[in-house]
Amino acid sequence: MTSSTAVLVSGASFAGLATAYWLNRLGYRVTIVEVAKELRRGGTPVDIEGETIDILARMGLADAVRAKALPHRRFAFKDVDDITLGTVGAGSDQASSERYEIHRDDLLDILFGAVADDVELQFGRSIDRLEEGQGAVSVTFNDGERRDFALVFGCDGNRSNTRKLLFGESDQFTYFMGGYFFLKVVGETGLLPANVSEVFSVPGRMAMLNGYDDRTDIGFGFRTENEIEYDYRDRAQQRRLIQERFAGLGWKVPAMLDSAAGDDDFYFDRINQIRMPSWSLGRVTLVGDAGYCVSPLAGFGGSMAIIGAGRLAAALEQSPGDHAAAFRHYEDALRPFVEEVQERAASDGMSMMCPANESELAERDQKIAAGDMGF
Repeated sequence: MTSSTAVLVSGASFAGLATAYWLNRLGYRVTIVEVAKELRRGGTPVDIEGETIDILARMGLADAVRAKALPHRRFAFKDVDDITLGTVGAGSDQASSERYEIHRDDLLDILFGAVADDVELQFGRSIDRLEEGQGAVSVTFNDGERRDFALVFGCDGNRSNTRKLLFGESDQFTYFMGGYFFLKVVGETGLLPANVSEVFSVPGRMAMLNGYDDRTDIGFGFRTENEIEYDYRDRAQQRRLIQERFAGLGWKVPAMLDSAAGDDDFYFDRINQIRMPSWSLGRVTLVGDAGYCVSPLAGFGGSMAIIGAGRLAAALEQSPGDHAAAFRHYEDALRPFVEEVQERAASDGMSMMCPANESELAERDQKIAAGDMGF
């Protein structure tokens, strides 16, 4: 007989670790599987605000996050002559609400520390098959082992394996936002001071710098009407794409291209969202990017994962022993918020960061000059 408290979480990033925390607290016996050999590190800092802070406080982790919070940053829009068109942040607007930025690895370590001693965590493992039976989900792992779980939670990101196994090929749920994004973390470059972000845009292209005490994030984004063909495993091809798309641009772009050249330690992908008619099927549900990726432009992926886990836990607590009712309540309550964030990212986010044409760029610059940045 399968224990009604044995549950499986696929993925050990923010969504998976936060979901595991709440499930353990609700009395479930939690197993986490993560296909990587260790925690996936790297990436840009995470914004923490609003409901995310409340949930972290209920987890007893808010003080740990505050202790690792980065200094408030100034976000500046630049023209080709490095003249500032407008700024947000690091001023009086910061006092109006509690908001933090924290390095992704620091938040990952905080969440991992909250569950490491209380759950079974298996690295280098993934799900090969899901079969729902009477009162349980039979899970076959990539090493052939088969185990039964009362519930399964897919927390495995934008390219979720759980979603593919449950609902089919992921492209049917992918909303392409009309562009691609490159990000590389490098050491100090001298391109900008610490605690400052700068963005330079021309029609269809965007270059971004984020400066920290010990590192610089270099980002490039470009617009396309249709998806482009490339091999996601061919890093040299992806580097060439960026070099070709941004060759000849002014501002700090030549130095950025030089700093970003070389090794394969970078992120490159289409700018997309995950939009699904349902996040659950039977005894399996999705949390975070796996079910409702809001895109990097929203700057809210980490927070959305923590919010999703917290809302799911509240629904399970409200409907003990009735996973169908809990999953339905989780989705009904969270979906309007998810769709609002997704719509804002798809419209305002794209036009603000990477205007498609001269008209959109001029309209954006007018908003910047008027102090109406929308975030």
